[in-house]
Amino acid sequence: MVLDKLVNQYYESLSDNDLYMIKVIHDNIDKMKGMKIQELANLSHTSISSIHRLAKKLGFDGYSDLKSYIKLYDHTGEASQDLMELLEHDIKQTMKHLDQLNFDKLNQLIDDAPFIYIYGTGAAQLEIANDVQRQLLSLFKRSIVLKNERELMTGIEQLSEGELLLIISLSGETKNFDEIIQLIKARNVQYISVTTLRDNILAQNAMFNIYVNSTPFYLFNDINNSSFLPYHIVFDVILRKFSNWKNEQKEV
Repeated sequence: MVLDKLVNQYYESLSDNDLYMIKVIHDNIDKMKGMKIQELANLSHTSISSIHRLAKKLGFDGYSDLKSYIKLYDHTGEASQDLMELLEHDIKQTMKHLDQLNFDKLNQLIDDAPFIYIYGTGAAQLEIANDVQRQLLSLFKRSIVLKNERELMTGIEQLSEGELLLIISLSGETKNFDEIIQLIKARNVQYISVTTLRDNILAQNAMFNIYVNSTPFYLFNDINNSSFLPYHIVFDVILRKFSNWKNEQKEV
């Protein structure tokens, strides 16, 4: 169903009344795209403020944001084929994740690191890693891109105190991540994860998490695809935030 993923993610914060309102939404999902908040309040026998609170608990700014999300999905919970709306949604949600990020801590980690190791878990992620290295070079930060799991394992063993490991992944799960995480723990390596917003082993064990919205979608030929544009936006924002932070330090 449309909201099942969000319900699972935020279940602990949802009340019985919240779950009832979600059931009403699911039961009237075809009408939701044009339903006004007062109409939903009447239908669910609750208040407008309760609906706004539910929307915020599910990670939205308000009811309008919740309706926009529902418009992107059909009753099965699969992404609709309005691909431009889907892209706009992913970028908007990614920016919301960044708004919640502790950039002071991240900037300090980058600034203090004498060397940064960058690893991408797939071909597209490796392209992002190469672009991150280019951006770090413009910040006068020394870094290296680890091109495969063997280089990653070697890099983990070589990391010195203060050096950073940055891991870029779509799902945060691969068949060998358990072994990699065990080695990371054994070497007491501190790493930053960049993944989509979901419960995954990579984010669970990271010292610092950066979340990205990238909703899978189908092309005209039924090929499943994912956009990595939000990942590039994340690192572009990090570059700009770090530069602003360094300028502010000069003024102090």
